[in-house]
Amino acid sequence: MVSPFVALTDLWVVLFAFMTLVGDAGVLLAGLALLYWLGPRYSEQAREIAVFCIGLAVVGLGVVVAIKTATAVPRPTATPIDPTVLPPLVGSFVATEIDSSGFAFPSGHAVAATVVYGGLAVLLDRGRRRRRYLAAGGTIVLVALSRLVLDVHYGRDVVAGVVVGGIIVAAGLWVAREADRLRPDRLFWLAAVVTLAAGWIAFDAGQSRELTQAAIGFGTAVAGGVGWRQWGQRLSTAPAVSPLEAAGGLAGIGGLWGLAYTGGLSTVGTAIASGLAVSCLLLLPLRGSGAKKSESDQP
Repeated sequence: MVSPFVALTDLWVVLFAFMTLVGDAGVLLAGLALLYWLGPRYSEQAREIAVFCIGLAVVGLGVVVAIKTATAVPRPTATPIDPTVLPPLVGSFVATEIDSSGFAFPSGHAVAATVVYGGLAVLLDRGRRRRRYLAAGGTIVLVALSRLVLDVHYGRDVVAGVVVGGIIVAAGLWVAREADRLRPDRLFWLAAVVTLAAGWIAFDAGQSRELTQAAIGFGTAVAGGVGWRQWGQRLSTAPAVSPLEAAGGLAGIGGLWGLAYTGGLSTVGTAIASGLAVSCLLLLPLRGSGAKKSESDQP
């Protein structure tokens, strides 16, 4: 029989396993995609802000891959609990979250949470700024803490991740801000350079997993830069998509990015699949606006 103390420890780890998802790349991209598609219902700048934060996330991915591959710091070998004592479905999920494969420094979750939630706090105009900063800061701290509770990072990893993320947000604003508007395409070009460099470092080190991640970032960055450069003005003013279209869009881009992330494709194929995913994300609003324009042109 499991002691109450051990049971409480198990529950604590499970709770933080779910908390760490708040900084997971897939969850963040899904949230930003929904903000991009549905956000114009609530804020005129929601679409530009969402694309900007996607660009920040891709820059962050490239920086993390480059540093992790160059330093090759191993993760902690200890595990907080034995996932086999948990119910099968929960245990399988926790086992995935406490996996110690890959490199540790810096924490990718800490970087991702900082660039996305930090970027949203700085740029969104909903609510008071102080509350936005407190909410973003609290979320970042919880994500960073979850990586320590799960024993997949050392303290230095998460601190470095938050610092690196803050630097990326500042650099992204400097690159992409033009007068009173944002130029997300500039941020995507920066991301393309960073992820290309990260890919070269990973290739030179013979790290296939990191090379796949760099290819995902590079394909996303190039397609995002081209797409926003070409159609950014129309996309900024296009109406929000319907919830049903957004659900279909999530399934589509999730499938493409999932295919790229599995590592079953070549490096070029991974970049192409990622580029198609972000192209679908960006251009979905034009489907509805194009139909409305055709209807308005009819006599």
